[in-house]
Amino acid sequence: MSKIKVEVVKPFERYKIGDKPELTAVKAATLEKMGLVKSANPTAEKQIAKAKP
Repeated sequence: MSKIKVEVVKPFERYKIGDKPELTAVKAATLEKMGLVKSANPTAEKQIAKAKP
């Protein structure tokens, strides 16, 4: 499964605000729904949209 680069908006797990980790598509979509991350670029935004459960 491919990884998606996201930007952390609210701290969670081991990530701080401003970090740009690469997460799986499903995890990125879930965390975006919770308001913890946002997509780091337009490509990531499209991948997150496809992966929404």
